[in-house]
Amino acid sequence: QSKFYACNSNESCTRTVNLTNLPPDITLNTFIREQAQLTATKFMCQEGGCGACICVVRDGRRSWAVNSCLTLLNTCSDLEIVTAEGLGNRRTGYNPIQKRLAKMNGTQCGFCSPGFVMNMYGLLEQNDGKVTMSEVENSFGGNICRCTGYRPILDAMKSFAVDSNVAVPEECADIEDLQPRNCPKTGLECSENCKQPRSSLVYDDGSQWHWPKNLAELFAALDKVKDSEEYMLVAGNTAHGVYRRSLNIKHFIDVNGVEELHQHSLVDNQLRLGANLSLTQTMDIIRIVSKRTGFEYLEVLWNHIDLIANVPVRNAGTLAGNISIKKQYPEFPSDIFISFEALGVKVRTAKSAHNEKEMTLSEYLSSNDTKLVLHSFIMPAYPKEKYIYDSYKIMPRAQNAHAYVNAAFLLEMEADSKVKSARVCFGGIRPEFVHASTVENLLVGQNLYENSLVNQTFTQLKDLIKPDEVLPDASPAYRTKLACGLFYKFLLKHAPGAEVNEKFKSGGLLLQRPLSSGVQFFQTQKQNYPVTQAVEKVEGMIQCSGEATYMNDVLTTSNSVHCAFVGATKVGATIDQIDASEALKQPGVVAFYSAKDIPGTNTFVEPSFEFQAEEIFCSGLVRHSEQPAGVIVALTADQANRATKFVQITYSTPPPEFQLLPSLSDVFASSTPDSSRIVPVTTSEVNEIKFSDKPDLEVRGIFEMGLQYHFTMEPQTTVAIPFEDGLRIFSATQWMDLTQAVIAHMLQIKAKDVQLQVRRLGGGYGSKISRGNQVACAASLAAYKLNRPVRFVQTIESMMDCNGKRWACRSDYNCHVKTNGKIVGMFNDFYEDAGWNTNESPIDGHSTFTAVNCYAFKGDNFKINGNAVLTDAPSSTWCRAPGSVEGIAMMENIIEHVAFQVQKDAAEVRLVNMAEGNKLGDLLPIFLKDREYYRRKLQIETYNANNRWKKRGIGLAVMDYPVFFFGQFPATVAIYHVDGTVVISHGGIEMGQGKSLRVLNISLRVFVIFYLSTFSGMNTKVAQVAAYTLGIDLGFIKVESSDTINGANSMVTGGAIGSESLCFVVRKACETLNDRLKPVKKKDASWVETVEAAYAKSINLIASEHYKEGDMQNYHVYGLALTEIELDVLTGNSQIKRVDILEDAGESLSPWIDVGQVEGAFVMCLGYWLSEQLVYERETGRLLTNRTWNYKPPGPKDIPIDFRIELIQQPNPSGAGFMRSKATGEPPCCLAVSVVFALQQALQSARQDAGLPREWVRLGAPSTPETLVLNAGHDATSFSLK
Repeated sequence: QSKFYACNSNESCTRTVNLTNLPPDITLNTFIREQAQLTATKFMCQEGGCGACICVVRDGRRSWAVNSCLTLLNTCSDLEIVTAEGLGNRRTGYNPIQKRLAKMNGTQCGFCSPGFVMNMYGLLEQNDGKVTMSEVENSFGGNICRCTGYRPILDAMKSFAVDSNVAVPEECADIEDLQPRNCPKTGLECSENCKQPRSSLVYDDGSQWHWPKNLAELFAALDKVKDSEEYMLVAGNTAHGVYRRSLNIKHFIDVNGVEELHQHSLVDNQLRLGANLSLTQTMDIIRIVSKRTGFEYLEVLWNHIDLIANVPVRNAGTLAGNISIKKQYPEFPSDIFISFEALGVKVRTAKSAHNEKEMTLSEYLSSNDTKLVLHSFIMPAYPKEKYIYDSYKIMPRAQNAHAYVNAAFLLEMEADSKVKSARVCFGGIRPEFVHASTVENLLVGQNLYENSLVNQTFTQLKDLIKPDEVLPDASPAYRTKLACGLFYKFLLKHAPGAEVNEKFKSGGLLLQRPLSSGVQFFQTQKQNYPVTQAVEKVEGMIQCSGEATYMNDVLTTSNSVHCAFVGATKVGATIDQIDASEALKQPGVVAFYSAKDIPGTNTFVEPSFEFQAEEIFCSGLVRHSEQPAGVIVALTADQANRATKFVQITYSTPPPEFQLLPSLSDVFASSTPDSSRIVPVTTSEVNEIKFSDKPDLEVRGIFEMGLQYHFTMEPQTTVAIPFEDGLRIFSATQWMDLTQAVIAHMLQIKAKDVQLQVRRLGGGYGSKISRGNQVACAASLAAYKLNRPVRFVQTIESMMDCNGKRWACRSDYNCHVKTNGKIVGMFNDFYEDAGWNTNESPIDGHSTFTAVNCYAFKGDNFKINGNAVLTDAPSSTWCRAPGSVEGIAMMENIIEHVAFQVQKDAAEVRLVNMAEGNKLGDLLPIFLKDREYYRRKLQIETYNANNRWKKRGIGLAVMDYPVFFFGQFPATVAIYHVDGTVVISHGGIEMGQGKSLRVLNISLRVFVIFYLSTFSGMNTKVAQVAAYTLGIDLGFIKVESSDTINGANSMVTGGAIGSESLCFVVRKACETLNDRLKPVKKKDASWVETVEAAYAKSINLIASEHYKEGDMQNYHVYGLALTEIELDVLTGNSQIKRVDILEDAGESLSPWIDVGQVEGAFVMCLGYWLSEQLVYERETGRLLTNRTWNYKPPGPKDIPIDFRIELIQQPNPSGAGFMRSKATGEPPCCLAVSVVFALQQALQSARQDAGLPREWVRLGAPSTPETLVLNAGHDATSFSLK
């Protein structure tokens, strides 16, 4: 047995656990959630890539943050574990970090918030509470937030820094004790007496755990491993985030306690680093040693290690672990290996406790000895007077990503710049390639900076670098250019100033990112307070403390089971047979269900809701790779997922004419696309375009936008519980009515016997409107069949494989224009990727409505046709600002292209095409003047003229965004006579991203209906409306979970109308109650007295009302954005220097909430345009970028460095929108395309310098570093220093 400590409140919570009753490889995350039932620590990616699962561990000497999803429980037996529950809560008081994050508006849906809190807590404890703002901002690369845009989170966290200049709310000014706590058991300083001696543990299945304390015990444990058995030396288990752990491991040997592997020393001008030092410990050591003569190069190494993974991974991952991954998987782009190899680092290996040997890294990697233990690394001194060293890592985003290419160069120099020895190393090329040996030999004895040598070097290097082509890695062409560019960058940096052309010098440096900051401009009208007042989110505190409940936090009885989908893989074939017999023999497996086990209809979308049927389980033709063909049910989620591999599916051969085309680009790769795949949706009534004036020239082009995965932090989740004669369903759905219907029809039971309850969602963005129903149906089927609770939390790989994404789009356009940029006629034929069917199409909605944007077109000079393209991929679905992102981007790209062709400023071309009377015609000139557009543009042009390898650009986007109301919603308001408190239940879904907060401002004065977005929260607004209408304090109000009783027949919470509609109906219900209370209401009576009087008169204190389409009017939202970027031409990396957004928010009800919505929406789509790339394997249709390892949403250091938001808030008694407020949650998504136009300007300057003819570059979504470098026009053979 082992003891585990979780610090909850200020009391000890000691759990004694018999480890043999648990799986040998159970993670800390699973233990915390399922055994300890502490749900603040979230379950999400399970590979250390999102940060939702972070907790803090202590060993009595130090504290550090870890990803609990990677940490194996058996490595924690001597550790104290601190979760968000132990940090602070509503009963014992909140921690300052929780308070500041909530009160500084750093939480929206809240699912990620405890992870951010715990990472910050670990950072402060690890550094005795003394951190700088730079250290703080650098420490959240492993925490993903899809809602906020990070800026308020970073502000809240930086407020704890010793050099902080962040303004803090008055109520957060007092910092409580943030020093490490004493032992939760004794209350005294830790004496480490709680550590329990143990050596090994044997499980019933023959698996063994060993806890050696020295090398002798380590090798004794290794001696127990038979040659036929797999074993694992366990430290941080971070390799699991890259390569999944083998299921056949029989021996787990915890090396964390082996003291010899943690030592370090500086002796005889050699730094020795114990192999089991964590990367964080290594960084601490080398930062100190870098001050010593001969070890200055360690500062470069520190900066490189800082780019590996993220803080919790570096806290747990070790030097030996990183090198061991490289040994087992030669293709792994190890940053430790490439740096150590260039530095000539030697390794000491151990064959036994007394048999050590010094080896080179290459000798170790090629060794076949499976029990050779890494003991230490030996780093020599390299005096900076004789050696020059640099290393590089180029990634798709600023942090927490593996390299496209990494490199390290060490040159020993003689007098007059001659090279005495050279080590030129590259990673990410091909598994066997490390040293550019030919180049190393070429350099020796030569003047490094002599022009002919430079020319020879890059001619040879270009021919030598032959990257392999393995998807989803970047193309060989890009990696070749990048590798050459990195060595060129090295030469530019280290060459004497006189040897380098002034225009080239900036190319020697990587992009330097300063601290980010933001400014928010808005007006408030004190006479209307609390309306227009900036307030915090009411649920923020419980979200930041982890007390907010999400669907996977619903606790069930101990007989619960878990689910995992079994995917079909042969696209285009028909399933002949499914054999689950081997799977059913696996440990813990309870059942397997497929289409034949469904008693009713096999569809997770309802045809009566105007959907085309989509099968829950594939029963015949396989539509896409990993289409669910069945579900495994097992005692644990791990057992269920593992058993899926044992299900055998046999298929018929696809018809000979079938051609697998998983993406839009695949369909259009042919010069004659298959017409059967193109489905016309909207066809223009204009047969022939009539020009409004005689055109001077024609502009043609193609604009392509890819798919985007929603990346909600909360997975698709359903908990199904049998109850009496039906089911209770806790499902992460945006549309309870649809989910209820498909479950009832699947099981052939009545809707009344399927009751849903939804407390809140951890993000939606449209992904949980219908796509989550597949999980809900599978879980419900299992619960119905087994008569026991079922929990189905879909893995990130399964979600990305099975669920639809944002509709990809291609625009083929042809414009006829005047020389001033005026468009006199235009044709736009656009195509959107439907997946395998056309459900949830935005084509005849916002894609078409917004494709004109704000510009003047007569009916006969503008022709637009919208087409759905059928591909062999999951059916595409709604995603934040569906259709409008594509529609506005298409039009804005056309304007930019026209401006380029007529050589006019893009802002002027917008103005000359602006529709008469459009509000943007007034806003745009003011916006350009206030943001000093023309001055900044001139500065950028001057900078670009003076810099060859660094370029800047500024991009503009404007939008005219229509908002439409639809659907129906019920709500019930009940007053309790006991104390006058009020409970509200409605048919909407709380999704947390701000809708609910706005209502705070209306609590006692007015009720507001406000469109926010398809994924915003609403309960705060509803409470405010009720409080205002009833004339009571907000504290009387509680909004209960949504369910299918009080929320029966509700429309989807999405499409921009949920929050306003519900506020509208709640106000109606409250007004009904006010009318009933009038007869008993006395002049000076309190609210409670009035309610008591009404009860005494038997007055009904419950009111239900209904909102329907037509109760509110549609309106338009206007917005403008300027985005300024800097581009490193040699690497393709860019950074956003500044963003200015002007958003028409009407009269904002809650400015901080609106600002947060604008920032979050904009940053989400920055990811769409820059880094979020989905790659399908053409031969199989398999999605190759289906996890955090290779799909990269923006991180905290990808946001604008200078982020300026202004809300237009001009009082207008006749303004559109309820109470004259307007939407902010979705429209700003459409402005992020401005970053592409900024990149276009930078790229055009680079192409001009490269001598290319002036030509428009087809940038789109995403415009990755690869796209930018391959279009920059330079060739390595032309590199020179002068």
